[in-house]
Amino acid sequence: PELADDMDASRKVVFMDKDLAKLTVYVDGPAQIPDILAKIPTKSGKDVWLILHIEIQGAEGGNLPERMFYYNSSLRVQHLKKLNDITDVVSFALLTAKRPSDEGEYYRRESYRNRLTYEYPVLKLWELDGDELQRGDNPFDWALYAGKCALESGRNERLKLDYLKHLIEKLDSVGWSHDEKLSLFRFMDMLLHPKKIQLQKEYDAFNEQRQKEGKSMLLSALEERVIEKARKEGRKEGRKESMLVMAAKMLSEGEPWEKILNYTGITRKELDKLIKDRAN
Repeated sequence: PELADDMDASRKVVFMDKDLAKLTVYVDGPAQIPDILAKIPTKSGKDVWLILHIEIQGAEGGNLPERMFYYNSSLRVQHLKKLNDITDVVSFALLTAKRPSDEGEYYRRESYRNRLTYEYPVLKLWELDGDELQRGDNPFDWALYAGKCALESGRNERLKLDYLKHLIEKLDSVGWSHDEKLSLFRFMDMLLHPKKIQLQKEYDAFNEQRQKEGKSMLLSALEERVIEKARKEGRKEGRKESMLVMAAKMLSEGEPWEKILNYTGITRKELDKLIKDRAN
């Protein structure tokens, strides 16, 4: 949050994928690299490099504090003194799975009266307040909440489905664009979609009911399942009808016709008829 407050919103954040690939370390296991390296513009006129590491491996992946130290120190050695526009290199860790209980909260090394301590901020997904995240107006709050739901439900597929249906219903109440909702839906569906056949049928029925009630339909994994289901059952007309319904809903939400044709696969003639019918 301190870096966010100091960020210059008039300039763009630059993601540095090429430099990111160089941050490979080997600590008690296979090669490890952080997830994001970004150049953050600050109000001072200079930039800060931010190393973001999202730890999803639980007890695996070697010593995390030691890895965080090497990520940070490697960038400092390679770049900090060579680039006049970079003022600092800072790190941040987002933990989505609990680490080993005997692992420290920071990196510390001591040998022959040489002492080194490196601390960095950490956000632990399981410690976040779910109610507060749901009240947030930032889509990333909802992404974190979906991750928290997946973590708390574990292997309980019924609980995952209940979380997913709750989040989909909540999406109706926010004023985000269709694309923002779609991105969140894809992420939530990936984390929480049930694997059991009976629960999948319940999920399909839930979405069919939403469609009958005229509620917003989000396309992605849901759309693919509708198409695949229609193909397997040999219901060509049923598939076409589903795509026309989805196209009509996208029209009502102001989506461009190029996007509608690409998502639904209907013809331009069919789309023109929908537009004409809507106007009448």
